[in-house]
Amino acid sequence: MSTIQDKIRDNMILAYDRLGALSGLSKFVQTDRIQRFESDIPFGLFNSVFTYNDSADADPAEEMKSLASLYRERGQKLAWVTYSHEPDDVIDRALAANDFKQVDSIAGMALSLANWTSGEAGIPGLEVRAIREPREIAQYREVILAGFGIPEPMAELFSKVFVDGPNQDTAYVQHYLAYMNGVPVTTITTFTQGDVAGIYNIATPEAHRRRGFARATLDHVVRDVQAKGAAWAVIHATAMGAGVYPKVGFKEEMTFKIYAG
Repeated sequence: MSTIQDKIRDNMILAYDRLGALSGLSKFVQTDRIQRFESDIPFGLFNSVFTYNDSADADPAEEMKSLASLYRERGQKLAWVTYSHEPDDVIDRALAANDFKQVDSIAGMALSLANWTSGEAGIPGLEVRAIREPREIAQYREVILAGFGIPEPMAELFSKVFVDGPNQDTAYVQHYLAYMNGVPVTTITTFTQGDVAGIYNIATPEAHRRRGFARATLDHVVRDVQAKGAAWAVIHATAMGAGVYPKVGFKEEMTFKIYAG
């Protein structure tokens, strides 16, 4: 039986797998001991080892070195992900031996939807829509690029991976866009697999921040996935959003540490 930490981790892995498949720009490589991604794109965790199980037949430090060389030959840095609920001294020593340094930390948060009820009163004039149509997707693209501060040279590639590709997946992925008096202000995307709805792409441009839009939009989306039958909602939170999500009921259950070498 999977733990809540497993649900949080596995939703991220499955989401990245779908993003790569839909964009055609990333490959998910899985063996009996390793789950990793290979890509020519420089976004997030698309060049990373997500899970690793050591073997009596392999030296972890040497295996890590070999993998890092494989990525460097393709012009990429290898990222390695560890999890707070699964401490591993063997991996820690291998990371140190290969001079991997921690470059980021993500809070894995979860919310049980079994008895959850919304405490959000709503913001007058704010409307949240589940979107698919080209005009709405164009607005979503504009908002998310501004919200995440994606520079113009990377905008087309970012959109292909995180906006346009996912919009073609009607089975598992849904984009949402919040409008304040008709002006698009906040984006969210859900990736639902089994009974877990992962919540991604929470972005609000600087001009619209600190007005409660992200919280209100998140509350709406959680109600929506709950109504569709999800038992859990999970978020992989950066420092910017970590203070908002507990207000909706999310609880931090684990930490992803990301190393690069």
